[in-house]
Amino acid sequence: MLDQREIYLQVQKSKVSMMNHPDRAFSFQEIKSRDELIKAMFYCSWPLCYSFYHDKLLFLSDGESEVSPEYAVVTVDKTEGRFGVLGRELGRIKPGSMSPSEAPELIQQMGANRYARGDPVHIMAEPKWHHHCSLCGLDDEQ
Repeated sequence: MLDQREIYLQVQKSKVSMMNHPDRAFSFQEIKSRDELIKAMFYCSWPLCYSFYHDKLLFLSDGESEVSPEYAVVTVDKTEGRFGVLGRELGRIKPGSMSPSEAPELIQQMGANRYARGDPVHIMAEPKWHHHCSLCGLDDEQ
């Protein structure tokens, strides 16, 4: 029989995540400057699992292909276990549909929590040095 906490967690998990790929195991690397973050998102190509952490926000690679990246910007409200993250999706950055000059203001707005969207998410985000999966080619099967 399930206790109240387990029921609550199951209900919450059924509600969470508007993300395209909530089951993806994300890796992340901390990037200190906003300029470096913009450079990484707009001018580089990364595996689909590769994401960034900047100014207390995760920029999770939630796109369909490496040539058309899309980043879900997520708060880290609570951690769970080793790599579980409970947070809110504040918005998205799609480098293919906006210019790099538009990104600083958008990032600043999301960082200041002035962005209207706040859909709950529950994801796995591992530090880059610990991560391995089939999307980046660093899984145990190879």
